[in-house]
Amino acid sequence: MVESIDARGAARAVFFTVVIVAVYSAIYMILMRYEGRSELAHPMNAVYWVVMTITTVGYGDIVFSSSLGRLFSIVVSLSGIALVFAFVLPGIVTPWFEHLGRELPERVPEWMSGHILICGYGPMVERLTERLDEMGIEFAIVESRESVARSIFKRYITVWGDPSDVQVLRNANISTARMVMVNYTDEVNADVILTIREVSRVEIIAMVEDLRHSRFLSYAGASRVLSPKTMLGTFVAQISNPSCGECIFPGAVQLFGTLSLVEVPVLPGSPLSEREISDPLLIQTGAAIAGLWKRGEFMPRPAGTERISTGSVVLAVGDSEQLMRLRSLGAGDEMEKRFLVVGYGDVGQRLVRVLCEHGVVPVVVDRRDLATDRFEHVRGDGYSEDVLVRAGVKEATCIMIMLNNDHDAIYATLVARNLNPDAFIIARANHLKTTEKLYRAGADYVASVPMVASKMLLNMITPESEDLTILYEGLELRRYEVRRRSHMARRTLRELALIERFGCAVVAINRAGDALLSLSGETEVLPGDVLILLGPPGSMDRFSRVFGDGG
Repeated sequence: MVESIDARGAARAVFFTVVIVAVYSAIYMILMRYEGRSELAHPMNAVYWVVMTITTVGYGDIVFSSSLGRLFSIVVSLSGIALVFAFVLPGIVTPWFEHLGRELPERVPEWMSGHILICGYGPMVERLTERLDEMGIEFAIVESRESVARSIFKRYITVWGDPSDVQVLRNANISTARMVMVNYTDEVNADVILTIREVSRVEIIAMVEDLRHSRFLSYAGASRVLSPKTMLGTFVAQISNPSCGECIFPGAVQLFGTLSLVEVPVLPGSPLSEREISDPLLIQTGAAIAGLWKRGEFMPRPAGTERISTGSVVLAVGDSEQLMRLRSLGAGDEMEKRFLVVGYGDVGQRLVRVLCEHGVVPVVVDRRDLATDRFEHVRGDGYSEDVLVRAGVKEATCIMIMLNNDHDAIYATLVARNLNPDAFIIARANHLKTTEKLYRAGADYVASVPMVASKMLLNMITPESEDLTILYEGLELRRYEVRRRSHMARRTLRELALIERFGCAVVAINRAGDALLSLSGETEVLPGDVLILLGPPGSMDRFSRVFGDGG
């Protein structure tokens, strides 16, 4: 069966047809015996008569003589028409003809130039392609797998073919491409890179699965080799334990001057727990609270009466000293922390290495025998309740679930949350669609491999002065200059009601080089101000439709 056809729809149509034929055949044999014509009440005759009648062919060699039999013949004929038009045509025939009419493209448009070429579509670049499309940056995808190519060619410019074939690369206008990204296995990537180097000196960004293979991809001709999984492991270590980052704030976004926007998790035992946003303890740090994450739900510019609970993540704006004070409060007493790492794959190994380098020795759960004395190891499945209990899940302050399989990660999160309702749980997601499920399962923070990969790649593609910055779980940060004739000028934030109208918030204002962080409803927006706006993509689009892109 061709992959593009809806297999479930076809299976349902076939199953329903078989059931109808079987039921009608049984009734046929009963009615033939009722008429005293037992010699015709044979299963083969029954199936033959039902099929001929349903398809309205009706050769007439077998007919009923009784009124009841003729009434049954009418029912079968009418239901046959309904069966063909309701199930067979839409479930099997129509999809087949639609497939025949959809030929996969094998080259990009001739006019395409200066584009990003992505070799290999998958979860690692899924978010990147969405963002490039939203930002209007031209790109094309070269994909060798037919099923994958068919799933994306209507949304993005796609070339179906093997990128290790020179002609396929030429069909993708490799000679005029701005940059190439390769995103297959390390072995296939090496083959593709060597082929690209035969015909072009274009910049090549290689996504590596195993960091040990980096040098081989460089030998093949890659300009830069990226390991999102390694970066993710470092990120998780730094965000879960401030001593790993020291003065480094993972995922920080530079705003203007010395100001940055960072995430600060509130771990068990933190003095921030159950305090209001307006509490003097937070105000004394000097940092401004731009938003609050609670199990995946984001609140921009939370009200002063909003309480910070254990497991929430504060989005804060400030300079390094202010943010370090806030992060110290969020971490609480480090002496009482107990770390549990579930899964020792690529991400888990990097995470454990960074923790150990900074004097934090976690307990590691993995189904393999790790044979190491650097940390305590409990062998077994990371989603097993007994294994997690033996690993000390009930006493853990921070549980980091770094399993390779998203289904296993969801189940492990459910089990861990049930065993330890108070722990701060960080879970890894390999697919964007898994993020929401992990939050529902009980994760406090979801570290997404596609989000990390897309952020790394976008930093290479877009200039540093780009007004739109990708941020965390689908949030966007926009810099907006208020010009003299802007409808925003000389109006207060309360009058503008950006949160209520658009779902975005002003988190900081740059006024002639001075940073305004202590914003309230009475803060007036003046011409020349540069606003830092924060919100999901949809809210930014609604804002731009009303106020434009630059005043």
